[in-house]
Amino acid sequence: MMDAVQCWCVRLDVAPPPETYYATLSDDERNRSAGFRFERDRRRFVVAHGALRDLLGRYVGTDPGQIRFVCNAFGKPELHPEFGGRGGLKFNLSHSGDLALIAIARDAWVGVDVECIERRGESNYADVARSFFSASEVDALSRVPSDLYAKAFFNCWTMKEAYVKGRGEGLTIPLTSFSVPITTDPAPAPVRCGRWSLFTLQPAPGYVGALAVSARMSRRSSSCCARIAAITRSINAWAVCRVRGSARNSA
Repeated sequence: MMDAVQCWCVRLDVAPPPETYYATLSDDERNRSAGFRFERDRRRFVVAHGALRDLLGRYVGTDPGQIRFVCNAFGKPELHPEFGGRGGLKFNLSHSGDLALIAIARDAWVGVDVECIERRGESNYADVARSFFSASEVDALSRVPSDLYAKAFFNCWTMKEAYVKGRGEGLTIPLTSFSVPITTDPAPAPVRCGRWSLFTLQPAPGYVGALAVSARMSRRSSSCCARIAAITRSINAWAVCRVRGSARNSA
């Protein structure tokens, strides 16, 4: 029985050829991939969504091309109800640069976000923070050393995005309406945001990520550990976050 949130880390530029996954995509996913201007972005989209289908197919025992999705009123995708009897899995996908992060759980809503922080040009993150972060987050960021500011900014950003994505209510949840801790390192323990537990992750060098888990799973969560190992031929790397116990509170 699956008793953990599993986060799969997929390198998009070294995964199997896009054609391997393209055949499993729906017409909608193919149309969305065709909308990318650059071939590299189209290829990464295909691999990310194909890898998601590949994983879900294994969990529910179905061919990846047979996986069907439905969206809630705010556009968050979920497995079609016909798959509810085969585990009732919840999932979320995020990708940035050549990395995708996929969270899968049973009996818990999840949200995930990942950002590439390498080779970014100069950006006024302070202006962005003042527009999208809470007053307490902006104040805490102002005290972070300049050489760590970008990492602290993206740790905050990914936690907030993972929480909003997990809730699945779109822009009805302003990013300024809640606060998360400001940190430059993966948190040793999860933090609470309402009925959710939030975890910071470092899925790969040059990337920061975050995972949000709803109350049903987080009630038995107290620590988050991640491990990277080789897996099957279809996906080149994976990370599993096992969640057991309670979380400390965030503002």
